[in-house]
Formats: sequence, structure tokens, C-alpha cells
Amino acid sequence: MAAYDGLAEKVKSNNDLSGEITLGAVPTTLTGLVPIALARLKSVHPDIHVRIVPGLTNQLLLQLDRGQIQAAIISRPDVLPNTLEFSEIVAEKLVLLVSENTSDLPPKELLGASPFIRFTRDAVVGRQIETWLQRKGIEVKDAMELESLEAISSMVAAELGVSIIPDSRLAAYDHLRLKRIPLETNGPKRIVGLASMTASPHTKMIDAVTAALLEAADS
Repeated sequence: MAAYDGLAEKVKSNNDLSGEITLGAVPTTLTGLVPIALARLKSVHPDIHVRIVPGLTNQLLLQLDRGQIQAAIISRPDVLPNTLEFSEIVAEKLVLLVSENTSDLPPKELLGASPFIRFTRDAVVGRQIETWLQRKGIEVKDAMELESLEAISSMVAAELGVSIIPDSRLAAYDHLRLKRIPLETNGPKRIVGLASMTASPHTKMIDAVTAALLEAADS
């Protein structure tokens, strides 16, 4: 079945790819990285049709294992199954997000004194944030827990609290009055990459998607 699925792709050259690929993507990439990458992909390979399935990393890894999607843009978890290939796309520092009017104080003071708008702990980056807080001995006052970067940014801009987020150059919240404060020198990073099954029959299309994502991340 795998050989049959890959047959149409194998008879085409690298410059003449066509067909459909189902691509999973974590929500934080859907308004920045993904649309820029897909526009680049379509300009090079107009006959590739991409179907996007949003989800958190663990959900997407399960769908990948079941063959429901062919590749997934995920936050790299601590452990990846050896049945998967993972291509790193971008490393994003975790930063403290505060409203423009917030006083310039150390992150530890701001986190201890302000309501905390938390990235969902169901997400890899949410667990990363929690691990960092515990390691630093910082107790926060949870105000809400969200999985949308845009929703978190809007809440912070409305001065409802502070948050820790991955600092993406392709974020869609730059129009908001916000400040991003480094957590520490050489602080934690979220690694975003493309995961796919080893020896996938869709290798050429996955390679094309990877190239488009790398170009978008460097733009």
C-alpha cells in the first residue's frame, strides 16, 4: 500500500511535483510561519495541494503514527519516536510578554506580582514554561490558560496579566502595544520542526514543504 501511494510521486521530477499532502500544524504557526511557507510552496509547485489539520504536538504525533496526516509542524518534544524523522525549522527563545505600559523590572519580579496568562500545559511549550518556572522557583498567580498565541497577546495588551511565549519573528501580534523581555541569558528555546514517518512514500513532497518552511523562517 505504501509503495502504491508513492507511485505517482516517484514518476515525477523534483520540479514537477503534484498531488495532495495533509499537513498538521501547531496553532502558534498558523498565522505566521505556515501561510508564508505555503505561499512559497505554491509558487514553486502549483500542483501540490495542502490540507491543514491544526492540533497540539501530541495530538499530531498520534495522527502521524496512524497515517491520518503525512507530516506535522510541531514543537519538538523531549522524546521523539525512532519511527519519525524530524527536520528543525527554527529555534525560538521564550520571552516574557508584557503590555507597553509595564514598568521595566526583572522578569522574576513581574511574574511574581502580575496575573499570569499561561500557555496551555497540554502543549510542549506550555510544559517547557512550567519547567522553567519551577526551576527558577517562581510562583505565579494563574489568571487563565490559553492555547492561542493571538488570544494570549490580546489579553496581555489589554493589561490583564503577563505571559511567557515563544518569540517568533513571524508572529501576527506586532500591531499590539507589547514588550518582549528576555527571560535570561541563554534562556530556554522552543524548537519548531517538521516531523514525518521514516521512509514515507511522500518524501519528495515533504522535502518541498521543508524547503518552503526554511525559506519562510529565514524571511
